Amino acid sequence: MTKGRKSPLEWIIIIGLTLVFASIWLLAHYNLSREPPYHKGPGSVGYEEPGKPGE
Repeated sequence: MTKGRKSPLEWIIIIGLTLVFASIWLLAHYNLSREPPYHKGPGSVGYEEPGKPGE
């Protein structure tokens, strides 16, 4: 590492990468929080027993 202050270009790169990763992380978690759980098996919250075909 070089001693002294970082150049403006280094700050732009650091801040830019931070914003990119933060926005991807927030978007992914926002989308995941809006989708229902994929596993709906016995014992899961909201699981409904399937009806028998003859009924």
